[in-house]
This record gives sequence, structure tokens and C-alpha cells, in this order.
Amino acid sequence: MNHKELVDHVSASLFKKSRKLESRKSWLAMRNYLQQLNDEQLNAILKDSA
Repeated sequence: MNHKELVDHVSASLFKKSRKLESRKSWLAMRNYLQQLNDEQLNAILKDSA
């Protein structure tokens, strides 16, 4: 899985877990933050959100 796919997967998982849609501004802020993380950090978030 490449970095972009991992960011997509983590953000989808986090939104699914929260069960609510955030504003577009906050969604973009979260995506920007996730894109700055490395793959190990993203995998850790994904593991914790499962």
C-alpha cells in the first residue's frame, strides 16, 4: 500500500469510528496532518482505531 492509499485508509477508518461527518475544513486539516506522518505512524493509528 503506498502512502496516499494508507492516508486514505486511516482517514476513512477514523471517520467510520467517529460515525459523524466533520466540516470540510477539519477534514482537510486532518488529511494534511496524516500526510505528514510516515507509514509506521499511519499503521500505528490504523491499528489503534480498529
